[in-house]
Amino acid sequence: MDGILVVVIGAICGVIINYFADVLPIYRKPGPPVCPNCAKRFTAYNYLISFRCKNCGQGVSVRTVLVHIFSITAALLFWFFPYQNFSFWWTIPVIIFLGVILVIDIEYRVVLIQTSVIGLILMSVLGLINQGFSLQGLIITLLGGAAGFMIMIGFYYLGILFSRIMSKIRQQDIEEVALGFGDVYVSAMLGFLIGWPVIVSSIFLAIVISGVFSFLFLITLSILKKYKSFSAIPYTPFLIIGALILPYLLK
Repeated sequence: MDGILVVVIGAICGVIINYFADVLPIYRKPGPPVCPNCAKRFTAYNYLISFRCKNCGQGVSVRTVLVHIFSITAALLFWFFPYQNFSFWWTIPVIIFLGVILVIDIEYRVVLIQTSVIGLILMSVLGLINQGFSLQGLIITLLGGAAGFMIMIGFYYLGILFSRIMSKIRQQDIEEVALGFGDVYVSAMLGFLIGWPVIVSSIFLAIVISGVFSFLFLITLSILKKYKSFSAIPYTPFLIIGALILPYLLK
């Protein structure tokens, strides 16, 4: 396959990711994307070529451009370095789906139940393709999803317990929790995708990466004098990074 075609495919993935990241938080289903400035309808041309609203001239968000850059980069990387046992074409739904939930979680701090349901089904199918359609492959896929769910739900309830303890110590309500239940679903999805026992190491790699990021992030906020206790940091990106990186480290 020609590299130019891979770039075009990556750009198309970026359009799809941006579209769903724009409409799902509003409609909870596919709907017409609109310009945040004039509320007029956006088109594929605005997403892919002009990067500007044809009605009011408002430029698209920085996120829109970054998504294109990252989706093209991801397509090229998966082309040069195949992900697990997938062909390049099977990585396209991985790029699109994980890109959508990642962008929405970063912008809105939420993993939608609609994407969770679709993701559990999609990642189960992709997991079976990855492991091979056999009884052993089915067991590895199902155990991966179950392990991802159980490990993360344990951390979820530990986060709630920690928040309650700190609320009593500080004698004030702490609304933010360490993890959202959407992160539990994401962990289960990724467990289906990469299987057992890889998901276990993937989650702990995500914890390490998130810990390093959080440390640097808090230091930066402290230097800028913008530090705020119990500031929420989206966790889904770290789970996705762990699941994408670990299979390459295990090769």
